[in-house]
Amino acid sequence: MNELDILWEQMKPQTWESTYHLFLSQVLALLGKKSWALSVTFCNDPFIRELNREFRGKDESTDVLSFVQDESDRPDLVGFPDLILGDLVISLDTLAVNAAYFGVSANEELKRISIHGLLHLQGWDHETNSSEEPMLIRQEEILSDFSGVKVL
Repeated sequence: MNELDILWEQMKPQTWESTYHLFLSQVLALLGKKSWALSVTFCNDPFIRELNREFRGKDESTDVLSFVQDESDRPDLVGFPDLILGDLVISLDTLAVNAAYFGVSANEELKRISIHGLLHLQGWDHETNSSEEPMLIRQEEILSDFSGVKVL
């Protein structure tokens, strides 16, 4: 079973939803995930800041938040091998700021933070934002596999 819900919180839906869906499907296939149920919510900074404050105790905006669900949240998915189940929340405001700061396109930054969020859903974590962190090395390896892919 593969299921993706794209939601828009305090934002207008964008025309690139279908290309984003295809990109996530390809990344999950690369990660060896045969079964997944995800939601991705695109939002603005005030919305993600509130979530970051509530769930992480950080009163600041961020680019992506990952929320792992377990199978008890979705009894219809119990027993699926290689299941990845969760929610990503992405601030398009912070994405634009970070893309400008790092001198990359919004397209590249969206792919990067989406991969980052998916890795968190798989249990990866990092202590710092150092490029030496194993999770961030893996993130950049995956990103390079999709360098020619246009998402937005």
